Amino acid sequence: MDNEALKKELASIRVSVMNILAAREHSIDELRQKLRRKRSKYTTLDDFDGRPEYLESLIETILEQLLEGKLLDESRFTESFIRSRINKGSGPVKIRHELKSRGISSDLASDFLDNVEIYTDEFWKEHIEAVRSKRFGAQYPTDYKEQSKQSRFLYQRGFSGELIQRLFNELK
Repeated sequence: MDNEALKKELASIRVSVMNILAAREHSIDELRQKLRRKRSKYTTLDDFDGRPEYLESLIETILEQLLEGKLLDESRFTESFIRSRINKGSGPVKIRHELKSRGISSDLASDFLDNVEIYTDEFWKEHIEAVRSKRFGAQYPTDYKEQSKQSRFLYQRGFSGELIQRLFNELK
């Protein structure tokens, strides 16, 4: 691949990344995977002298430039992702799992979920109650069967057994 073609390919990848980032924040791993899929559709190994590591190095070069330019930021993504999942009614267990699947380290996830002043025990207590009442109404469960049904729902939403148990113990 000559120098001019390399510059053209770098510019093309950068435009793709900027279009992706214009929609929402992404983690580095998410972007890397999207770029691999997107570039593999439009390029062949012949474009890279039969060596796929050329494409990988181009992608990594672009990602490094975005990190240096602060256009890509794992902390910003993590904060944004947590807010969006809370707005959808997810609990901390599910949020942690989803962050991990997007390549966010457990340390960074913990920094936001455990150490940010907003996400206190009181916050999660209010959040689990809001999610429960949105689904089941203001009426609290009166029997074991209904409480089990609500517990399963909250567990599927990503709330820990401890949070669920604390919620129903305080209701009694």
